[in-house]
Amino acid sequence: MKKTTQPTKTNLLPFFTFSCVFLAIFNAKAQKVHYDSINKQKYVLIDVHKTYERITSKGYESVEMYEYLGNYYFECSNFKKSKLYFDKLFEKYSLSQISPKSIERYKSIKF
Repeated sequence: MKKTTQPTKTNLLPFFTFSCVFLAIFNAKAQKVHYDSINKQKYVLIDVHKTYERITSKGYESVEMYEYLGNYYFECSNFKKSKLYFDKLFEKYSLSQISPKSIERYKSIKF
């Protein structure tokens, strides 16, 4: 005689609760809120270089953005990216618009 088994009902509540807690913790670590020690105000840190790269990829250009990106990657020892942004800076703008610090850094990485 064949034994009939009842279909098992899985309780989704523990799984749903666990996944919500996990996602909340994961999201909390993604954007960390910092507090100012003097005024006790909240602020969030953003990666300016990523924002500037995204803006330049959309076609917007300015001296300040190219200088910032060139100097940022120079300080991070990523000389290929630094040279890329300095090349764009020196192609599109005159020397009078570029800071002396950026000119010296560009001369030092020219290869």
